[in-house]
Amino acid sequence: MLHLLSVLIVLRTLAIAGALVLLVRRMRRETVARPVWRHYVTAFALLTGASVLESVVVVGGSRVGSSGLWLVLPLRLTSTLASFHLYRGVATWMQLREKSRPAGRVDWLVGLSCILGLAGVLNLAVEVPHGLAGLIVQLRWLHVSSCVLLLGALVLAAWRMPREVRGRARAVALTVLYVLLTQVLFVVLGPRTGVILAAWAGWVLLAAAFGGLSLLRPKQVVREHPTSVAVPAASSVGLVLGLVAVAGAGLHVAPTHWALGLGTAAIAGSSVRLVRLVRDLADHDRARRQAGTDDLTGLANRREFLLRLGQQSHSGAGFGVLLLDLDRFKEVNDQHGHAVGDELLAATAVRLEGALPPGALLARLGGDEFAAIVPGCGAEEAVAVASSLLTAIEVGASVGVATSTGADPLSGTELLRRADAAMYAAKSTGQGVALHDDAADRAWRQRLALSDDLHLALGPDAPAEAAGQFEVHYQPQVSATGAGDVVGVEALVRWQHPRLGLLAPGAFLDVLEERRLMPALTALVARRAVADLARWRATGHDLRLSFNLSSTHLSDPGLLTLLDELVAGGADPERVVVEVTETSLMNDPDRALTTCQEITARGFCLSIDDFGTGYSSLAYLANLPADELKIDRTFTSRALADERIAAIVAGTVELAHHLGLRVVAEGVEDPATLDLLRELGCDESQGYLHSRPVPAAEFLRWLQARQGVPAAVLRDQGVEDARPAPTPGCAAATGSPAGLDEGDRRWPSTCCSSTTAAHRRA
Repeated sequence: MLHLLSVLIVLRTLAIAGALVLLVRRMRRETVARPVWRHYVTAFALLTGASVLESVVVVGGSRVGSSGLWLVLPLRLTSTLASFHLYRGVATWMQLREKSRPAGRVDWLVGLSCILGLAGVLNLAVEVPHGLAGLIVQLRWLHVSSCVLLLGALVLAAWRMPREVRGRARAVALTVLYVLLTQVLFVVLGPRTGVILAAWAGWVLLAAAFGGLSLLRPKQVVREHPTSVAVPAASSVGLVLGLVAVAGAGLHVAPTHWALGLGTAAIAGSSVRLVRLVRDLADHDRARRQAGTDDLTGLANRREFLLRLGQQSHSGAGFGVLLLDLDRFKEVNDQHGHAVGDELLAATAVRLEGALPPGALLARLGGDEFAAIVPGCGAEEAVAVASSLLTAIEVGASVGVATSTGADPLSGTELLRRADAAMYAAKSTGQGVALHDDAADRAWRQRLALSDDLHLALGPDAPAEAAGQFEVHYQPQVSATGAGDVVGVEALVRWQHPRLGLLAPGAFLDVLEERRLMPALTALVARRAVADLARWRATGHDLRLSFNLSSTHLSDPGLLTLLDELVAGGADPERVVVEVTETSLMNDPDRALTTCQEITARGFCLSIDDFGTGYSSLAYLANLPADELKIDRTFTSRALADERIAAIVAGTVELAHHLGLRVVAEGVEDPATLDLLRELGCDESQGYLHSRPVPAAEFLRWLQARQGVPAAVLRDQGVEDARPAPTPGCAAATGSPAGLDEGDRRWPSTCCSSTTAAHRRA
């Protein structure tokens, strides 16, 4: 019998050691699931050590029983710990599959509490001896309890495993069940021959099962949603088992003192884990709220807004979506800093929230953009709410409104898109509030298309030939005294769009500002205009060239680099005039003054465009190193009909002359207006009376004809009609010259190089 026992123990040791080698190799190949196989390796390392120890004792000729407690206790303890690590490996695998975090530092309390609680309950049925003999029995019960826990985890895992490996998982579970039954037989029947053989077979089968499991192809199937009931359910089971053990021990204190201790330990472990679970749930709830909240304003953020918008769109009830964007908010950040901008956003959020009706949701989508969901309202009610929002915040803003009846199939994202299109319509018209309609939607889509096309033509990755889509047209500036000589030109931009044809500036300049492409267009126009100026001077026409800067480009550090490049290329800075609008100067007066001083320090002339529309102070005007002042067309076009306007023009001219500035009157369209401007003292005039903006070659022909070049010479040059042809039809106008003019006038004056007031005139 001893010889047979020795052989069996050695074979069991070899089987367990072989499984350990396979598990170690698998652990080294794993990345994400390495903690799972680390627990398996730990378990089989413990089993291998215990089996080697037993093999040494038995093969050495000593009976197991005579080896004493120094052998039995380690064997029972290692078996219990090994089963516990196998359980932790299965539990960790389930957590990895469910996108949850791996077993944490206190997750082992779940399994340990269940083991202690079950062992305590088993102690109620069997009288446990005192002393070391009782300790051996308790270790056996703990091992049985850990096997029960492992079996439960395997059954749960087998239910969730992919179909192709579910059969092998069930085989492992059956093997564990067999080991569990042999351990129960040991407790009940003692170390009999049949029980020993059964136990030996169980350990060999367990080694074969986990060794075969390690040979499976690595595959991890992730569930869509993490399970939230496994940990609290297991903790509750351990708590209940502990309570049963403690209650039973209270009824039988004398023979079941082990049950009292084990039950108390189970209650303590489960309580600690449940407390940790409650804290985790609180942290999760707080994180969920933070994930849906804007940090600056405390409102819902874009993620939460879109979630609530989707829920509202599926509710079947009517509602409105409002999208609000603050006007000129970037200038607040540029002039006063982001801290002031943040304070403005926080204060705006408070006022908006107070102006919304009960039940509405307000969110900050990002930057200076706010959105609201107003349930149970139609178009009129939504527009009224939008108007109340504008009244509440008392700052410039634009609101787009889109509504749903609940019966239409519109999604939440589609409603938000419509509100966005309406908001841009409100911003472009200056009305403050706009309700979505099909025309606004088409305009919004065209705006997006133009934005993409502009980026393709002027963006950093744009091909060189794409810049050829932009044309530079020129409008002459004529002396208001003497023979009316042409003394200068203003460069104006047009976009020859591949699909839409020739576009006036008003169709794309504001989009260009949004895409931050103004510096690129300014540089393009300035370089071409300077090159045309050089060609004209080579033919004997000594003219002055003007081009405009946008308000944003005035603060761009690349502007001065561009001017230096023009000078390095041969341009005479004294014949180049840089026009800045009065409005752009007042956006950031100190910085604008510094930039203007840098411009004139390089020898360039400085012109104040659109004078009279920006409400600048006379003291600031006196400090500017300007050479020229341009009177806006809003004054010149009304000077004949309104004596008060004529008086303003006369006063402006006198003031400019006292400051040593040249005065250019824009928008001159008829001889009577020109005569009045001469009487009022204007130095130069510019407008349709002289010529519309035309391309460089056509301007040269017009200039030669005006200067009296003989008709024969003009015919030789291919010029049959010296009068300038009208600008081709633009998408932003009606196609007629007057329509083009009116179409440009509607756009704001804060435009870019070769834009602004001249663009609105042209």
